[in-house]
This record gives sequence, structure tokens and C-alpha cells, in this order.
Amino acid sequence: MLRSLLTAAYQSPSRPATHSVVQTHPPITTRGANPSLSEPPRHLLPELGRKLFGHTGSPKQLPRNGSITPAHADLPPFACGLTGTSVEVLEPRRCDVEGTVPSWLEGNLFRNGPGVWDIETKGGQTYSVAHWFGGLTVMHKFQITAGKVTYRNRHLNREAEHYIQAENQEPGVMLWSDPCGTLLGRAFSLFKQAAVKGPSSFENYTDPQTGKLGNPNVGVTVGKFRDNQLVTRTDANVLLSLDPEDLTVTNKLNYTSVLPEAKGVTSASHVERDDVKGLTYDFTMDFTARLKGMYHLFCIPDDVHQEPYLLAKIQDDPCYIHSFASTENYLILMVWPCIMDPLRMMINRSVFHDLQWRPENGVKLHVVDKRKGGKGHVATYRCDAFFAFHQINAVESGDDLVLDVSAYPDNQILVQLHRTNMLFGLNPMAAAIPIRITLPNLPAAMAAGKDSISNATSRMLAAERFGFELFTIHPDLKCKPYRYSWGTSCQPGESYFTSLVRLDVESGAHQVWQEEGTYPGEPIFVPRPGGSQEDDGLLLSVVLAGVQKRSFLLLLDASNMKEVARAWTKDPVALGFHGHFGKLDEFKQQQQQPKASVQ
Repeated sequence: MLRSLLTAAYQSPSRPATHSVVQTHPPITTRGANPSLSEPPRHLLPELGRKLFGHTGSPKQLPRNGSITPAHADLPPFACGLTGTSVEVLEPRRCDVEGTVPSWLEGNLFRNGPGVWDIETKGGQTYSVAHWFGGLTVMHKFQITAGKVTYRNRHLNREAEHYIQAENQEPGVMLWSDPCGTLLGRAFSLFKQAAVKGPSSFENYTDPQTGKLGNPNVGVTVGKFRDNQLVTRTDANVLLSLDPEDLTVTNKLNYTSVLPEAKGVTSASHVERDDVKGLTYDFTMDFTARLKGMYHLFCIPDDVHQEPYLLAKIQDDPCYIHSFASTENYLILMVWPCIMDPLRMMINRSVFHDLQWRPENGVKLHVVDKRKGGKGHVATYRCDAFFAFHQINAVESGDDLVLDVSAYPDNQILVQLHRTNMLFGLNPMAAAIPIRITLPNLPAAMAAGKDSISNATSRMLAAERFGFELFTIHPDLKCKPYRYSWGTSCQPGESYFTSLVRLDVESGAHQVWQEEGTYPGEPIFVPRPGGSQEDDGLLLSVVLAGVQKRSFLLLLDASNMKEVARAWTKDPVALGFHGHFGKLDEFKQQQQQPKASVQ
């Protein structure tokens, strides 16, 4: 049923331009019994270098984002946010504000993601990172106070940039130069290295200019962690702790250093937070002797005087999992059939050929009691195969668990986000369709036992079929019944998001903000103090204005999707991933963190 729903979504007719729409191309077919990802067009990287720099045979000054206009005029307008090297802004810079920033809006917006893709080497060559996910990390900070906005950023991998300039290749900690490109560059490269030398080898390269030990590339999500640290995360078991003022890296650690039972080299970029109780939930995945996956689900309190604890160990296929879900009392680990074969990956040094899609396996949904001293892994459900990056929300409804997620029919989106696909428009971005999955009658499933598989049901979440990604909800309604979610969307044939969407999950209706030539990032909902309605607040989204080659922080009224204000930066802000908004003093009381290093 779910597979037919997603297939129908891709074959549905186009919608009016006033609505965000789903891709109209048919679903990508797969090859063979255990189909792998399509070959990415890595051979076009030299062509990309010629477009960006004019030629690749002699040394020349490395362009900044937005300054490489003549040679790449035929690239899409968003290319200035997906090429070159982001301008580093180490001191706060005042933004030009249009409109009025409400006086109640004060705080810091941290944004994480790649920002360095094309590096000019000493030998005159252009080194180009193949995949959107593989760019070197740039951390951004917008500070809002007294109606004014400032912006600053920092390159978190300067040592790697210097290494690439000197060696025309990534340091061993990155290992992005596998024959098929940079898919899952952070998580898999760290896995390959740790599998051979152990996680302590994350610090195995030095900056050829300064001799300083380099940092791993950790740049997907950003948020709070133990002892009130500001940390950046990725799909591997490694975190970087940051100074919340100037964004410098103050420490690197992994979950195993905090909880020895949290073994494994992969993890979820998206943790589940309980900000009221001060708890972080996540998992690590290790490989068994038979190369199955062993998932360790755990909880780490913010208070360093409280001990972290393991919730459950679950054996299943070793899969690439970017996020999981949480209700008030349970965690839901979704194991879709995007399966890693670690032995073949290490032998072939290939991700694309050896990351298998096996739709006959369906999706396993493992339910875990999240209470300390609880029952652990309590039930298992199954539904038709799909792939997803993110889940919207999950709640308990009577005896059922209800999970909202944006689903792709398969994992080909991972290839579509190869930079040459995005910049040359060769394989447009598929749309993730918002769906609702119901895990019925949990007491009966628990009585049957965790090894007994119950069937989950699914339905479309929206009245019209459209893509929905990088979404947010009211933070107070996490794990609770909710009505609205806000996210990004794109039109058929496009290679990046071009609109922001407000989805009413009760009626299925949606509203759109869209402006020609702009490319919005993940919106973050900030509730108005004292507001009584779920949508009483502002959306904050960093928007790239491709033609102007600048960006602006957009403030939208979340109730009607109308603009309140925008704050312009001088240069384009690179197309990134995720953010975190908090009070100005959120991390001020940060205690001295014991230097728990990777083990």
C-alpha cells in the first residue's frame, strides 16, 4: 500500500504554480535482485572546474562564493551557494534589515552545513568535492537583539583545506576520493578509518602549514548536549564542541567516551531531545562478527552528575539512518532497506556500488521503552519499503503510535544530491512525500513479543501531493498532538528548494511562500512569548538570493506565511542543512567540560 501511494505521488499531474508540487517524473527503476545506487556523474567534475575557474591547468586565485560570475553564467542561480569557498566572517557583521524585527525576538540562530567545495591546490589543480554532503563544514551564527541582526561564521576544517591545497587530496580522515564519489562522506569515511585503526584515529592528520591536528568533518546538525555544550553532529559517532561566541572548536568527543556501552562508528545526526528533563536520546550502530548491525539506543542527561544509560540493543540490517522518532514514552527506530555491506565497501572503496536497496525487506520499526530501567525493546512493526531523512513528529494516540515522516520511494535521492546532478540539472531532486504511519495496538504487539512482527498502516498526510523536507514544528509540541508543520519544497524538475510550505496535518491544506530567484533553507519556528495559538510565532529561514549573490535571514509570520522582515548578509551563505535557535544566554552558564576524548 505504501509503495503504491509513493508511486502514485510521483505520477500525479502537476499542480498550479501557487502550490508546491511533487516531481512528476516516474519513480526510478532499480536493477537486479539487490540494486545499488545509480552511478553519479563524477566524470563531470573537471567540467565543473572549467566552468568555475575558466580552466584547470594553471594556478589562479581561488574564488569566493558569489565572485565566480563570468565562467559559470550557465549554471543555476543557486550555484553561488554550492561552489567555491565561503567567505569567512570571523567578527560579527551588521546585516541590512528590511521591515521591522519584533522586539520580542532575541536570540542566536546557529546554522550548520557544508561551505567549502572547490579548492585551488598548489599544483594549479582544482580539487572539487563531489557531493553536497561532502563539503567542508562552515558554522554560521545570526544574533538578533533590539531589532538588529548580526552575522558571523567560521570554517571548522581549515586544517583539511590546507591539506588539500598541499596534497590535492583529502586527509585520511575524510576519504572522499573513492571511485564513485562522496556519498555519505562523513559517516562512511569515519567508519572506514575506525574499522581499521579504531575511533582514536580521528586525529590522524596535521595541517601542513601549522602542524596542528585536524578535525573530522562534522557538519550536519547543531544543538545542545551534556554540560550545556553547543555541539555539532553528523551521521558518525563523533561530535565537536564549539565556543558559542566565536564558534571555535573547543573539544572533540564521541558517545562511547561518555557511555562505554554506546559502541559503534555510525550514529544519527538528529538526536531526540527532552529539553524539559534535559535528556538527549540517540543510537550508535556497530557491526557484529557476521556483519549485521547492532544498534545501541541510549540516553545521556545534560547534568554531568547524572549517569547516562543504555536503553536497548537491537540487531538488524546495517543501514544508513539519519534520524529516528520519539513519543512521550517510546523511541521508534526505523530501519529502511538502505543496507551497508562493510566488507565490500572496504574492499572496493566504493559507496555507490555497495550501498544496497532491498525493497523486499520493507521497513522495520522497532519500539523501545525510553524510560530509565524500562522494558527495553518491546515491539517490532513492518511496512512497505521507503527511504527518509527526517521524521516530522510522533505521538501516542490511545493504544496506537502515530508517526509522521516525509518518504521517498527509494534511496536514489542520495545520487540526485551529487553536486554535478544539482548544478547541471541532470537528475532533478525527487520529492519527499509527507505520510502518516500508524503502529496499531501497541499492547497487543508487546504481548506478542519483540520478535513477532506486526503490520503498520500508512496514508498520505496532505490533501495534495507535494514535496516536504527540512521541516519544523512548535518546539513545545514535540511528542504531543500537533496541527502545523513548516518546511521546504521544490517544483518538478528543480534541483533545490524554492519555496517554504505551511502544512495543516489535520485538514491536509497547505500555504506557500515563494519568491522568484530565491532558495530557502530549513525554517525554524520561534513561538511568540505569551502566544496562545500553535502557529503564533515566526519562521526563521536563511534564504539564498541567487541573482544578487547574497543571502538574507527571512522572518515570516507562521500563521499566514507573510513576510515580517529580512536581514541581508554581504555575501552568499552556503546552502547548508540544519539549525538551532536559542536565547542569547542559552550557553552562557556552560561549565568546564572534562576533556572526554574519543576512545
